[in-house]
Amino acid sequence: MEDPVVRRPPLAWWAGGLLLGLTQVLAIAVKEPLGVSTQFVVADTVAIQKVRPDYVKDHMLIGSEKYQKLGYGWWLVVGLVAGAFLAAVFTGRWRLRVTTAWWQAGGGGVLGRLVTGLVGGFLILVGARLAHGCTSGQFASGWAQLSLSAVPFTVAMFAMGMLTARIAYPKAPSIER
Repeated sequence: MEDPVVRRPPLAWWAGGLLLGLTQVLAIAVKEPLGVSTQFVVADTVAIQKVRPDYVKDHMLIGSEKYQKLGYGWWLVVGLVAGAFLAAVFTGRWRLRVTTAWWQAGGGGVLGRLVTGLVGGFLILVGARLAHGCTSGQFASGWAQLSLSAVPFTVAMFAMGMLTARIAYPKAPSIER
């Protein structure tokens, strides 16, 4: 059956990258580099502070004022989710799914996909906090600030991403364009 939704092409990869880079440079000039992982700590701190303000006050990390109020970074998180949703809707590409064609091609079920996604997301956040930053921050902010450490990090990040994809999706289906 033919899909009745008219699909518009997404923004070209190079145009999206250029816009992201310009946004990052603007953010650095105005306030500070864009970052997302810290906002999860901020949200947790705001919630904990309502229940145990003494714990927050005495805590080595979240006792800092930086973590005690929702700021522009929180709205960045909201904007990323809302913007991604709106872009998918307006290009006719939004579909409610609980798994992907790649996951299904590997023989994985829905429950396995959800558990793997939850565990993987949790591990990424733990790693980001242990490193005092996240991969997207090191990648995007590092390049925007011309940080030398961004170069080997980016190479390692993409290499590990490709290796992980090869392991997780050994029978990847062809991608329709």
